[in-house]
Amino acid sequence: MSIHYYHNDAHLQMGITLRDSDLPEAGNMGIHSYQDLAAVLANRKAFFQATHVSPDHFVQAHQTHSKRAVEVSLADGGKGALSNDTAIPQTDALYTFDEELMLGIFTADCVPILFYDQKTPLIGVIHSGWRGTVQNITRVTFAQIFAVHPEVQAETIQVQIGPALCQKHFEVDEDVYLQFKDLEGSKGNISYQADSGKWHIDNQAVVRNQCLHLGIRPENIQVDPMDTYTSPQGFSYRQNQTKGRHMGFIWQKGRVN
Repeated sequence: MSIHYYHNDAHLQMGITLRDSDLPEAGNMGIHSYQDLAAVLANRKAFFQATHVSPDHFVQAHQTHSKRAVEVSLADGGKGALSNDTAIPQTDALYTFDEELMLGIFTADCVPILFYDQKTPLIGVIHSGWRGTVQNITRVTFAQIFAVHPEVQAETIQVQIGPALCQKHFEVDEDVYLQFKDLEGSKGNISYQADSGKWHIDNQAVVRNQCLHLGIRPENIQVDPMDTYTSPQGFSYRQNQTKGRHMGFIWQKGRVN
């Protein structure tokens, strides 16, 4: 199993799985997008062994490019671990305050967002494809958290933005451009190519700006530079309509005293 960790110790695991041609389906972790389900389940088994997490302490969403965020708990453990039919329905962001519950999110060009709070036991994941970004799922998720949990403050949130389609390869027509044009965070992150008549958008940068507008400190936001389109470790739907998916994940135990 090929895993890139952003943080890995006894109290916090946070990272993303990578494409690896030596693995079944090149390491595809998408239980909702596959050619061979048995191969994906084998990859998941290897992942759970590598991270020492039980499937019944893992939860994922059935992603639909929505702006719906759901708070989950240990009672939700196992949902989506072995079947997408049991995943949290019609949801693209999950967060929890529980220990020993791993949250997973799946991408192949879309922006994965992993986050935790330094002062409270909050951890979470967000799937922000372009549809999620124009719906500002990041703002929706944190607004929901701040409203229900006032002890959580933006200034202590740590954000990791994972690998995604880079601006050069995120080429769109006017219909998508118009949805980004006046969007919070888009200024300076859209370019027009006259020769092709296409717009190019830096979705990672837009998401980063959306985090900044929430009051998250710039030094607390990290951006993975990997371009899923060109990297041999990347799954890119834009490039080849792949069924393969990265899994971004986060888990905690005894992180906040």
